[in-house]
Amino acid sequence: MIRPAQVLSLIVVGCVLAGAGLWLVSRRNSETTAAASGQVLPLKQSDLNAVTRLRVFKGDGSHTTLNRDATRWLVAERGYPADTGQVRKLLLDLAALQIEEQKTSDPALYSKLGVEDPRGAQSGSTGLEIELNARTVSLIVGKTSGTASVFVRLAGAAQSLLASPQLTPDADPRHWLDRSVLDIAPDQIVEIDLKVPAGPDYIIKRSGASGGSDYVVSPIPKGRELSDPSAAAAQAGALAGLQLDDVRKAGTLPATASAIFQTRDGLTLTIAGLQQGATRYLTVVASAHAPAAQPRAQDLNSRLGGWEFEVPGYRYDGIFRPLEQLLKPKPVPAPPAVPKASGKPGKVTPQQSH
Repeated sequence: MIRPAQVLSLIVVGCVLAGAGLWLVSRRNSETTAAASGQVLPLKQSDLNAVTRLRVFKGDGSHTTLNRDATRWLVAERGYPADTGQVRKLLLDLAALQIEEQKTSDPALYSKLGVEDPRGAQSGSTGLEIELNARTVSLIVGKTSGTASVFVRLAGAAQSLLASPQLTPDADPRHWLDRSVLDIAPDQIVEIDLKVPAGPDYIIKRSGASGGSDYVVSPIPKGRELSDPSAAAAQAGALAGLQLDDVRKAGTLPATASAIFQTRDGLTLTIAGLQQGATRYLTVVASAHAPAAQPRAQDLNSRLGGWEFEVPGYRYDGIFRPLEQLLKPKPVPAPPAVPKASGKPGKVTPQQSH
């Protein structure tokens, strides 16, 4: 028979054990929460100015190396300036990368999150290497989750993580280029001299002594006229917001077309075009026909000289339009008249009567 004192002792022991269990669970949860929070990388915003090199690579062999010199970032694979704003955004996102949740530590499951070794030929992950202060920080970037998160894993660590903000670094060097080539407003263009392979040379001039909004095209073939008084206006806007798709060092291929743009403020831009298969390239040479434009011409040549810029086909065609595209279609000649039958019976000869 159990005595009341024994029952009371059992209750007390049970309460003590339950409390201990709750304490252990609470402690474990606290430790897990602490482990699943905080920064992914040992980077602070104050460290970002010390970053000298970024490398983005994938298992398919694509890679981009971004090197920082005293004044700018360069895409090493092209030797051409990088989009500084884009590089800065990636660095800020890396410094701000926060752990949301711990994920698998099992290598067999890495591919489900896209955080497998990025050096594998079949890997879908992206590798990131950040060099600063004589050390390298490496991160594996996997699949995105939702609209704001991404799966990541520190190189050499077993634990994968869900983190934010979302990163989508591209290993294609073209993605990192400073894409701006020229941005000349249409109302600044006063004359364009064109030499195109498909048709005769011609000149477009802004009409009016003060530079009106219409254009004069010359020479126009006898018997032809412009399709519209503003048919040449598109040409004047051909250099507005002109961006590259890719870039390469200027080679020895001859130009197949040229357009010389004169601006209102005294700048002359000679645009040469060449085609290589389905790809179209431009080169740009600036000069000044007014002293005030000399500094700008020098700046443009310093930035654009010695390069061939791959541009979209529609932008290329918009610069080097054949004259025929500005004119009304040729009248279709009327078909020759067919003589009508007289309707009178022919005279029957005696031989025909038999």
